[in-house]
Amino acid sequence: MGKTELISHFLKDRPHIYFLADRRGTEANLARFRKRAAEVFGDYEPKLDTFDEVFGYIKAKWEQGSDWKIVREKAGESREKQGKTGKEGTGERREKREKLVIAIDEFSYLAQEDESIPSVFQLIVDEILKNGPFHLVLCGSSVSMMEKSVLAYSSPLYGRRTSQLKIEPIRFRHLPGFFPEMPPEELVQAYGAAGGVPFYLRFFDPALSFRENLETAFFSKEAVLYAEGEFLLKEELRDPSTFMNILSAIASGATRPTEIADRSFLEAKDLPYYLDVLMKLGFVRKEHPAADKPTTKKTIYRIDDPFLRFWFRFVLAHRDELEINDRAPALEDLAGNYPGFLGETFEQISREFLLALNTAGKLPFRFKKIGRQWGKIPKAPKGKNDYEIDLCALNPETRELLFCECKWQDRPVGANVYYALKEKAGHVQWLPDRKAYFAIISKKGFTEELREVAEKEGVLLLTLRDYFEMV
Repeated sequence: MGKTELISHFLKDRPHIYFLADRRGTEANLARFRKRAAEVFGDYEPKLDTFDEVFGYIKAKWEQGSDWKIVREKAGESREKQGKTGKEGTGERREKREKLVIAIDEFSYLAQEDESIPSVFQLIVDEILKNGPFHLVLCGSSVSMMEKSVLAYSSPLYGRRTSQLKIEPIRFRHLPGFFPEMPPEELVQAYGAAGGVPFYLRFFDPALSFRENLETAFFSKEAVLYAEGEFLLKEELRDPSTFMNILSAIASGATRPTEIADRSFLEAKDLPYYLDVLMKLGFVRKEHPAADKPTTKKTIYRIDDPFLRFWFRFVLAHRDELEINDRAPALEDLAGNYPGFLGETFEQISREFLLALNTAGKLPFRFKKIGRQWGKIPKAPKGKNDYEIDLCALNPETRELLFCECKWQDRPVGANVYYALKEKAGHVQWLPDRKAYFAIISKKGFTEELREVAEKEGVLLLTLRDYFEMV
C-alpha cells in the first residue's frame, strides 16, 4: 500500500535508523540490525547477542550525545542539510531531547519466525526506550500478523502503542495524480484491475492500450502481478487453499452463503469461519439491504478488494492456459466480459462519490448509511418478483433517503431508467412519511428527455467528470 514510502517520507528530516527485516530468522536479522546500528553511529560492530542488547547500545550511544553529523550522514542526509543543523567539524551535538526514530519495516516477518519477538520488544519498550528520546516505529505487510503480534490484547505489546495507522488503498478520485492525461473512463478500467494500490498502478503505462497493459502486467508468467493474488493470501494465511476456493467462487458470481459453500466444496456450517477471516483482512465484505431492519437475514458477500476481484476473475480463472503461454482465452474473456465486470467497479466508485458529496454537504440531506438495496416484489410472478437498486442512502432521523442507479453503459441514460428506479423504490419497505430523492450516475451522460424530466422532478444527474469537479 506504500507503507515503506510513507515511512521514508517521515524519516526524511529526522535522525533515524531504518531496518528492513526479512524471513531469514532471528539470528540473521539480529546480525544485520546490529551492523546497521553500528554503521549509523560510525562505530565498529559491537559483540551483542540479543535485540535488547542492541537497543541498549543504541540508547547509550544516542544519550551520550553521538555526533549529529555522523548520524545524518549514515541515515542518508545531504551535507547541505547537515550544515543547517550543526557546525561542520566541531562535533556539535543535537538538542538534548531530539528524538532518534528507530523504524523496523516488516516487523511481522520477525514475529512470524520467532514467537518470542513480541516479548523481547515489550522489554525493549518498557525498560530500555521508555521515557527516552526515541520514537519506535513497527510496521508490516501482514495485517493478521501485525494485529496478532502488536495490537491484540493477548500480545505482550498490547497497550504500549501511542498511535497506529492502517494504510488503505487510495481512492478513485486520486488516480488523476498518477495518470493526469488519462480520460475518466480509462481511469475506471485501470482501477477495476489494479484498485487503489500505487505499486500495482505503476505497471499501467498511459502510452499503451488497456489490453497491452494487462498483457504485460497480468497475463504472462513473468509478469509481476501474475501470481500476486496468491502471494497476498500466502502473506496472511498459512494454508490459503480453502480461502482461494471461496474467493474464486465469489469472483465467478456466487454471492449467497449456500452458493459460495457449494462452489468452494465446503459444508455450509464451515463457511462462516473462512468468511470472517477474509472480512477481517479486508478482502471480502458482507452486505445487507440498506433499508432493511438490522435483524434481516438477507446477506450476500462480495470481494471488496478491486485487485483481488480482477485477479480471481480473469487471471486465476485462466491459469492453466497462461502457464503454457496461451493468452488468447484470457484476452477473449476480458474483451467479452470486462465491460460488464466494471459495472460493480462503477458502483463502488459511485458509492465513494456520494460519500464525498455527503461529507461536503452537496446532497439534499446528510445520510447516515449507504449500501445496495434488494428485495421481493409482492404478488409479482416468480422470476419477476425481485428488485435491486444499486445504491440507497438514508437518514432514519430525518426520514430521508436517496435511491441511485449507476449505469456503466456506452450510451446516454434515458428517462426509462429513472421511471424504473422510481417504481423499484416503491417496493422498499422503510419508514412511513419518508422523503425520497433520486439520482443517476452515468458513464455516457443522459438523453435530452431525461434531462427535462430531471429538471422538473429534481433528479440528481451525475457523471464521472462531475466526480473530479465537485469534490
